[in-house]
Amino acid sequence: MERHMELRWIDTAGLRAPVLLDGCGTAPPAVLVPGLSDGLAPVSLPETRRLLGSAPLPMQRFRCVVVSYPDPPPDPDPHAPPPSTGALADQVAGLLDTLIDRPAWLFAHSMGAMVAQHLAATRPDLVAGMVLSASTARADDRLRDVLVDWRLAVESRDWHRFARLAIEASYTGTERARRRLLLRVSPPAEHPDDRVARHVALTAAAVEHDAADVLGEIRCPTLVLSGEHDPLCPPGVGSTLAAGIPGARFEVLSGLAHGFPEQAPARFARHVLAFLAEHGHPGPTP
Repeated sequence: MERHMELRWIDTAGLRAPVLLDGCGTAPPAVLVPGLSDGLAPVSLPETRRLLGSAPLPMQRFRCVVVSYPDPPPDPDPHAPPPSTGALADQVAGLLDTLIDRPAWLFAHSMGAMVAQHLAATRPDLVAGMVLSASTARADDRLRDVLVDWRLAVESRDWHRFARLAIEASYTGTERARRRLLLRVSPPAEHPDDRVARHVALTAAAVEHDAADVLGEIRCPTLVLSGEHDPLCPPGVGSTLAAGIPGARFEVLSGLAHGFPEQAPARFARHVLAFLAEHGHPGPTP
């Protein structure tokens, strides 16, 4: 079911970020923590809001909050520390301090799940539970190589190459073939310089991600999901991530790659619903 979300701007630590709000204010909160796609497609864009309105997540029983990361400063301090997933987690925590009145369930994909790891470890008061999909506890050379290729395509404004690389990493089978065909007949979206800068900054954080030493501090229920054919974060690194979080569950979605929540939304939702039901949040069958 498509949802209509309210766009709101929140100031935190001297930065301004857009967020989306949906659902009853008395319902338990659920937070969507964005991944690298938030660089080129923040929630302030109408097309992003349309896509999120049909996201494959069981939000009917939650008050849904979708955060975006603040823009990098236009004139960054050359002595400031480089972007990091830990710093992004601090920014998200600042937003949630304003937006929620109790611990929230986090739903986080890819780089968003990297941020969620730090958030759950450092601010357990904000996190009731987590679903982490297509992610890793520590960036390795394989992941860095892919993300640097994407960054180079974005920096050179080679949007066709960027779209092609993303398709190959994200989809399998007939869905990959369908998207290849669409790319041949329809030009990919182009993005302005400010969004290119966002993508570059988020990439810099993702390629240096390392939460391995703090995973043991996480105490909330956690489900880790991996796609069988994910070239960025294959099941081996997903299993390692889950093993580092006390009590976490690990499951693999067969036949799928990095974009499995989008390619197989019903399968993804079944895993999520079953886990939520075990922890007191029954929902409708997707």
